[in-house]
Amino acid sequence: MKKRLFLWVGLPLMTSLSLAGCQQKTLNSNTIPSNSTTSNSSSIEKEPMIIPENKATDSEYAFEFDSVTFSPSPTPSSGTNYYTPEEFAFTYKEVRDGEIYFDPATTGSQRILVIPVKFQDDATISSCRNYVGGCDKALTDIEKAFFGDPSYTGWESVSSYYYKSSYGKLKLQGRVTDWFTVDKTSRQINGLSTQIYADQSYYVLREAAKWYEQNYGDLEYYDQNNDGYVDAIWLVYDHPYSTLGNNIWWAYTFWDYQNTASGLKPYTYAWASVDFLYEGLYQQNGVAVADAHTFIHETGHVLGLDDYYNYDENSTYGAAGKIDMMDYNIGDHNAYSKMLLGWTMPKVVTGDTTITIAPFESSGDCILVRGDSTWNQTAMDEYLLIEFSTPTGLNYLDSLQPYTGGVQHFTESGIKIYHIDSRLGVFDYWGNLSYYTDTLTGEPSIVHSNTTQSRSTDEFLIHLLEATGTNTFQYGRSATNETLFQKGDTFTPSQFANFFANGTRFNDGTEIGYSITIDEITTNSATITFKKV
Repeated sequence: MKKRLFLWVGLPLMTSLSLAGCQQKTLNSNTIPSNSTTSNSSSIEKEPMIIPENKATDSEYAFEFDSVTFSPSPTPSSGTNYYTPEEFAFTYKEVRDGEIYFDPATTGSQRILVIPVKFQDDATISSCRNYVGGCDKALTDIEKAFFGDPSYTGWESVSSYYYKSSYGKLKLQGRVTDWFTVDKTSRQINGLSTQIYADQSYYVLREAAKWYEQNYGDLEYYDQNNDGYVDAIWLVYDHPYSTLGNNIWWAYTFWDYQNTASGLKPYTYAWASVDFLYEGLYQQNGVAVADAHTFIHETGHVLGLDDYYNYDENSTYGAAGKIDMMDYNIGDHNAYSKMLLGWTMPKVVTGDTTITIAPFESSGDCILVRGDSTWNQTAMDEYLLIEFSTPTGLNYLDSLQPYTGGVQHFTESGIKIYHIDSRLGVFDYWGNLSYYTDTLTGEPSIVHSNTTQSRSTDEFLIHLLEATGTNTFQYGRSATNETLFQKGDTFTPSQFANFFANGTRFNDGTEIGYSITIDEITTNSATITFKKV
């Protein structure tokens, strides 16, 4: 499904290995009430938090950025018939800005405000009351899940994950407030008119922002680019999540386009139940500890990434293979996502060559293959993308056992070959594709997604090819170790024609044009040969 301006992005529903459908949210231009009554959970002394540069937050649990070090990739950036661009012709951020998303920064230091939310019917619907330690412990665990050192969690915090995934390029910082109690019951919030609020959580967002300013200080600290919008707010609500599609009790990311208030406004926000905090069932010394998987996934949306699972309830085709943070919430981000976010640049093949790459999770090494000289010099094009996958680093924990939903990361090392179709297109007023483009003219968007939309072709955004040559993802199966290419395996366009809508050609009609042979795989490197065909 094309993620257009008025579409919220939710995480995949793991229950019984099914997927939650995406819901279209049609915005209404009616004037929004001022909601002048502000709710207070308690009287809190104002204490603007100025976060130390080296810490994710100002607390005893904080992740310290200098606790992790990175080494440059040990492999050459260029060689015979391949090179690494210094920069892209234009960035994904420029595309998103044209779509009026106003995403937070994906490099440098970026602050996120986290506000835990309670409702007037807290005594009967509270989730955190059911956990050992109650809501006080849950509040501390929220801080650990977002900004804590990994040792306080079952895996990583949101901050530590993104610092590692970005190879130190993104430092997510912020604070977690006290519980904010909105002035309505959960039933009243869910029952707010969608003729007034495109999403009922808008009301909570606006009230929470006003409450923060009254109790903690100016929100300008969280508008780092000074565009008049809070860069990102996380709302963690104390209510059980639901898999039903007729309420707001799930996890998703959205944008408050309807806020007509003057002054600094909240805009990009994520919304998820406190129950996700313990979804992984992690424990230390018999005590439940924070699990950040869902919060990491939704933060990927906050930064601008799409879902890589299929929203189509009538299709089981999961082209990305489920083993990815933006698919089934596990492991590291893939090379395509990191190219979009500005964390890595590919080695680009221009002719017959042999290239050695290091493990992707630690080096950022990846290889881009385009069959002719028509690559548009951006991540928003069609190409093959190759990375060396290893069950190490951010992939390690999820390789030991299946995460919620039954999907387990690769337990062996090997080569992933993706077919990426991230071409840009200009859409008409009705949301229909007018034409593809390689420029920013006309406010283009990425055309394809991983939702089938009842298409008879395989024009997916990101399709992981299966080394076996058999397409099992179309039947709802997840990637396994057998999906990875190993030493001696070869890709040719004719051999894998069944994975492409146009046989030996890309979706745009150009020839794929290369064979790919895996020459060698060791613990620290993989060597791959490319030949024109």
